[in-house]
Order: sequence, then C-alpha cells, then structure tokens
Amino acid sequence: MHPDTQGLTRRQTIITIAAACCCAGLPAEAMTPTVDQITDLSSTAATDMFRFAPDLLRVEPGTALEFTNSRGDHTVHSVPQLWPEGVVPVKISHKPSALVTLPVDGLYGFRCRRHGKYGMVMLAIAGAGEDLSTIEARVNAMRAGAREKARFRELIARYRAES
Repeated sequence: MHPDTQGLTRRQTIITIAAACCCAGLPAEAMTPTVDQITDLSSTAATDMFRFAPDLLRVEPGTALEFTNSRGDHTVHSVPQLWPEGVVPVKISHKPSALVTLPVDGLYGFRCRRHGKYGMVMLAIAGAGEDLSTIEARVNAMRAGAREKARFRELIARYRAES
C-alpha cells in the first residue's frame, strides 16, 4: 500500500472515530422523536390499517415531536380532554412533516380526525405526566366513537403498566 493512501485511510479512521465519540455523548433530549402516520395496506381490517407509530411516548417537557405524513387523509389533532390546560391545541394537515413541542408535564392525546374512528390515536406523556384519577371520566367525555375511546384506554393502561 502506498504511504499516502495508508495515511489517508488512517486519517479517515481517526475522523470517523472522533465523530462517533462526539455524537455518542449527545443528550437524549437533543434528539427529536418521530411519529409516523401509517396506512398499512397489508392489514385486513381498518382498525389495524391506520395508526401512529409509535402510539405511546414518554418524553421530557420541552421535547418536540416530529409528526410525518400528515398528507392526504391523515391529520394530527389534539384531544381537549387529554391535553394540558393552557397549552395551545394542535391541528396539522397537508404537511409532510411538522413539529409539536410538549412544553409542560402532562398527558397529550393526539388523533387523526379522519381515522380516529378506527383507533388511530396516540398518547405522549411529558415529564411526570399527571394524576390519572379522573382519566376515565375525561375519556368518557370525549366526542369520539367507541373504538377511539377504547384505544385511548388501552394506551393509558400501557402507560400505567410501564410506570
């Protein structure tokens, strides 16, 4: 191997290792979680076809979520009964990508306005979350169909089990 080629390879290796070491030290909150809106055409039922991925997230307050694929029929809307008081509601449609910041501790419920009836919902918990003692009454008060409410109950049960 020619000495110049060998030196170049060694330099590239050193730069790659240095970059990996620097990036590995980045705090987790510097990363923006991505939530994809999926239409799975291989599904045999609409209740499995339309979904957010992931559908349950725990993040620190101040974290921004990136919602992708709010195009065509998919939308992202906040659910008033599952939304911290004083936080601006979310309404996203016709965007390939949009950022939503979760500014305070709490429970943040999202739904696709068109496909929520099939259970296309998600839940994000920022920080310590909140007291869930009134959660069943709040889910019951939602203007939503039975499947949508059932999916929120499933997500809340998963959140409780993981806590």
